Amino acid sequence: MKDLQLAFIGDRTMRRLFQILDTIERERTFTIGELALTMNVTQRTIASDIKVIKGYFEGCILLDSGPKGFFFKEIQPRIYREKKQKLLENECLFDIIGNIFQGKFENVDELAYRYHFSETSFRRLLKQSSQLLESYELRWNSNPLTIEGSEANLRKFFKDFYYEGVDTAFTVFPDEELHDFVLKKVGSKLGHYKIGSGTTIEAFYYTIYIAIKRASIGCTLTLPKDLAELAYQGENFSLLYSLKKGINEIYGTELSKEEFAWIYLVTICKRTVDNELREKRFYEYFNRGIELHELTKEYLNSFDIPEEHYSPIYVCLRSFFLSRKINHLIAPVLNKEADDIKKRVIEMNPTIYQHNLQFLKENKERFSLSDKTTRYLEDISVSLTIYSSLILDFYWPSKTICFLLEGDHFVCQQIRIRAIQQFGTKHELIFLPLQDLIQERLNDSGIDLIVTNYNRYLLDYINDTEYLLLKDVPDEQDWQHLARIIDPYRRSLF
Repeated sequence: MKDLQLAFIGDRTMRRLFQILDTIERERTFTIGELALTMNVTQRTIASDIKVIKGYFEGCILLDSGPKGFFFKEIQPRIYREKKQKLLENECLFDIIGNIFQGKFENVDELAYRYHFSETSFRRLLKQSSQLLESYELRWNSNPLTIEGSEANLRKFFKDFYYEGVDTAFTVFPDEELHDFVLKKVGSKLGHYKIGSGTTIEAFYYTIYIAIKRASIGCTLTLPKDLAELAYQGENFSLLYSLKKGINEIYGTELSKEEFAWIYLVTICKRTVDNELREKRFYEYFNRGIELHELTKEYLNSFDIPEEHYSPIYVCLRSFFLSRKINHLIAPVLNKEADDIKKRVIEMNPTIYQHNLQFLKENKERFSLSDKTTRYLEDISVSLTIYSSLILDFYWPSKTICFLLEGDHFVCQQIRIRAIQQFGTKHELIFLPLQDLIQERLNDSGIDLIVTNYNRYLLDYINDTEYLLLKDVPDEQDWQHLARIIDPYRRSLF
């Protein structure tokens, strides 16, 4: 469960149970000591929670202990998910957020009575999620109880809460009728874009659906005039705008042209990593007086990028910087990343994250960011850490790697199979037969790296070519070292 949703679980024990479930679903094997340290509670508390989890989910999960700790596995995934959802049936804030989304408001005293709280206890419950709301520049407001803040920030919050979060009994989903209508109306024209977007299908439907539902209760938003005009004239905007009449017929809600511009811009600012031409078109169309090309070059100066692969990396990164700038102009909150993703990326990549954050701080004026509008600078740094790692890895040149393997037949075959599985899709791997094992072949300029587990070959055959000596039977440290040499910018981001 996302940190965003955890903040709205009132019961402390229930919140901890979901944190444990998140951890064991991800890790699969764990110890009580590790969980206790991670969650800052006693081992006795974790042991008690594990007992509760085993009892409640009995029959649909496997949670057994062994010499190395516990092992977790879903035996009946559908029933497991249903039982997880049932745990939240009495979480009143999930119900209240759904009502606020639909424009249904009640006074605090009425809500406290309905959910069996004293008014003081209910206000204390609301207060525990105030910090999370503040990260979206939102706050609770009573009476009647609502979430107060700009409509753009509210829409970002609702989309993150329902789309990014795990499904609960209170989750709002886009109507199937909306899916069917969009596919029937423009399905044959989808995918033929000059600029395109990296957004996913369901994320796109959520953006439309939330706009419809919020506009239907009179909660509309505005865009900077110049950005709206750019959107109106943009590639494929007319295709999106053609949905206007049908949406009105289905929902009785007439979305303004500006609302469609919002949907268009929010969608198109989700950029890709694998289409240089589309990223170039995006930048050429939307860049208006924002000199980001020099900024991009300065950022890339800290990376040793081969000249022949510089162009696509530069084009994509320049496009990314522009997308963050447009997000900021529409609504700064659009640059916000999920807190759990932020924590994970910073934990896994502290050096590159700090490098990116420092670069952004030093150049915030070139983004037209004042000190008062940089609250999401850390979030942009996280997204830059992710995006730069992806494009550097994707466009980094492929290598020709020669393997010289000796020793046990099955060990050699295992090394060969793992190398093919791990590196074979991007790089050319050569496993030399005996008749080709001559010094001239190994020192061929076409070979970038020689990998061997037989140290005699270092003296007999290898002169100038870069090489790596593995252990007779390579361990995980060997494979990680090899991966860093072959793909220096491939990282475990999350």
